[in-house]
Amino acid sequence: MNIARRKTATLHSFFHLIAIGFFVLAVQGCTVLKALHLLPEERVSVKGKDYVVVIAGWQDSLESLAEEYYGQESDAWRIAEFNNISEVHHNDEIVIPLVDPYPSAIYSDSYQTVPILCYHRFGKGHIKLSVSEKNFQEQMKYLYDNGYEVISLKQFVDFIEKGKRVPQKSVVITIDDGYRSTYTVAYPILKKYNFPATVFLYTDFMGARDALKWDQIKSMYNSGLIDMQPHSKSHPNMAIQKTNESSTDYKVRVREEVSVPGGHITQKIKAPLHTFAYPYGDTNEEVIGELKAKKYSLGVTVIPGVNSSFSYPYMLKRTMIFGDHTLKQFAQELTTSRDIASSE
Repeated sequence: MNIARRKTATLHSFFHLIAIGFFVLAVQGCTVLKALHLLPEERVSVKGKDYVVVIAGWQDSLESLAEEYYGQESDAWRIAEFNNISEVHHNDEIVIPLVDPYPSAIYSDSYQTVPILCYHRFGKGHIKLSVSEKNFQEQMKYLYDNGYEVISLKQFVDFIEKGKRVPQKSVVITIDDGYRSTYTVAYPILKKYNFPATVFLYTDFMGARDALKWDQIKSMYNSGLIDMQPHSKSHPNMAIQKTNESSTDYKVRVREEVSVPGGHITQKIKAPLHTFAYPYGDTNEEVIGELKAKKYSLGVTVIPGVNSSFSYPYMLKRTMIFGDHTLKQFAQELTTSRDIASSE
C-alpha cells in the first residue's frame, strides 16, 4: 500500500510539473504573441506632423499599412515609393508620409504624365480601328510585366481636380463607341489583369447588331472594374454647325447630344457621370460650355499625347491604339514623365 501511495504521489507531482510547464509556456507565448502583434501605437517609433515612422510587425505589409494610415489598400504605392521598397519585412523602419511631398506630381526637374489609351473594337477584321485579341492580350501583358499601374479614369479626375497623386507609371484605358467585342474580347483580358477601364457609349448605337446590350453593360459595370461614360447620343461631330442650322438649333442639338446619353447611363446602371468623350475628338467653346453646365469634370479628345496634373481638363489628350500597332510602337506611347527642360 505504501508503494502504491508513493507511486500515486509521484504521478501527482509529475502532472503538477506538467501543468506548471504549460502555464509558463502560455505566459511566454502571450509575450511572444504580443511582440508579433503590436498595437498600432506601440509600433510607432517617431511621429511628426507630416510623417510617422513605424516598426513593421510580422503581419504588416504595404497594403495593411496603407489601409491603416490612408484608409485604402490601393494607396500602398505611396509607402513603397517613399521608402523605395517593394515589400515590408519584420522589424523594418517604414516611413509613412502623411502629407504628399510632391503635390500634383511636379518635381524640381520633371513632372509626371499620364497616357490615356483609346481603343474602339477588338477581334478579327482588317479595319484599322480593330485590335486583335492576340495584340490586346500582348499589350495588357506588357503593361503588367513592366510595372505600369492601370488606374481608373475617376482616379485621374482626382489627379486633375485635387492634385491627388497617382502611381508613377500610371496609364488609363478607355474604349469608345460600345462595340460588343468590348464584352466578348476585351473584358475577359482586363479581368485577367484586374485592369480598370472606361467605356464611352453613344447611346443610339446600343442594342444594334454589333453593339453592346444593356445587360452586358450592366454586368461589366457591376463588376467594379469597368466604368461607363457618355460619348454623345448619335456620334455627330459636335464641333461643326450644320449647313442651314441656326445658332439656336445648333445649341439645342449640342445640349441634347450631351444630356441624353448621360440620362440613359444614370437611369440604366446608375453610374455617376464625370467625363465626356467628344465624337471624332472634336470640340469647341459651345460644347465645353455645355459640359461645364452639366458638371462634367473632364472632356477627352483623340489628340495623341500625354497629360499632366495641370492639363486643361476639357481638352485632354488620348492616344488611339490601332490594329497595326506593333508592341514596340505601343510601348513608345507610354510616356509617364517629362523633363521640364524638354516640356512642350
